[in-house]
Amino acid sequence: MELSAHPLILVLILLLIPRSGLPDVVFLKNGDRLSGSIIDKTADRLTLETGYAGRLEIQWADVSHLITDNPVRVVLDDGTAVTGRLSAIAGGELRIAAEPGAPAAPLSMLRIAAINPPEAPGLSIKGQVNAGVDMDRGNTDNDVYHIDAESVFRWPDDRVTLGGKGDLEKSEGVKTKQQADLAGKYDHFMNEKWYLYSGLGFEHDGLADLDLRTIVSLGSGYQVFETERTNLSIEGGPAYIWENYDGSDDQKYVAAHWALRFDHRLYEAWNLQAFHKQSLDLRVRETSNYILKTETGLRLPIIDSLQTTLQFNFDRNSAPAQGAEKNDYEYLLTGGYTW
Repeated sequence: MELSAHPLILVLILLLIPRSGLPDVVFLKNGDRLSGSIIDKTADRLTLETGYAGRLEIQWADVSHLITDNPVRVVLDDGTAVTGRLSAIAGGELRIAAEPGAPAAPLSMLRIAAINPPEAPGLSIKGQVNAGVDMDRGNTDNDVYHIDAESVFRWPDDRVTLGGKGDLEKSEGVKTKQQADLAGKYDHFMNEKWYLYSGLGFEHDGLADLDLRTIVSLGSGYQVFETERTNLSIEGGPAYIWENYDGSDDQKYVAAHWALRFDHRLYEAWNLQAFHKQSLDLRVRETSNYILKTETGLRLPIIDSLQTTLQFNFDRNSAPAQGAEKNDYEYLLTGGYTW
């Protein structure tokens, strides 16, 4: 028996075909049409993935209109973002529908700035806080307290670093160490590697007669590496330093500032991280006078966000207050929390 297809049956069959099997279609102003999957539109080019010619880049000025099977994200010239399926009616007028069956709104081709643009990275926050306590009783009566914290706020073009630390040591009830540091720094990236920075720091050392040291710095830096495994940056520029002493003359001077910051994960399985930080402030008029600060150590995660840190700090002030030592050594074993 011979079967003939009724037009109504053909229409029903077409309606039952899943839309996911239909390609996107790009209509060109010269009358040609290209089918495939629209990847994106950035600047003046539209990218179309095809099964017959691979990935094609089409001049946006040559595109008349589009039809998409799946929703696309369209960014207009005023920054407004709209997501939906694109369609066209008689005459090639473009329309967009947010949901299947929803009314399609007119959309001007001239207003389309981008299609499926990459999501801009937002703010990321990383940081840690560590603390250590050592209390000896019996033949000796010693107390050692340490705390340090740092948080880094990173945007695509900007970075803010806030940190501080404090140390207090007592032997037989007498203070043998009393130090506190606070610092903040802002970096603005001009490109992927180069950045400008400005910093502000405060330091106190009660046993070295230093009531308050204030450091204001600015300059430029270079981000050599910035990955999940390795970070390395170097920077330098001028700094102005005020030093207020309890029993000595106050000091004000201009210095040349240099700093390095490095960390690297040695073993991915253990997540063991080595780190080193150092800074040098050299007096411009008296180059024999300088302040050097270093921090070197290893961090090992314990459980989840908990970590332990083995660290050695070395500070040197070549021109300390009268009666104070030039060198300061510190060995630390701390526990902490990261985020």
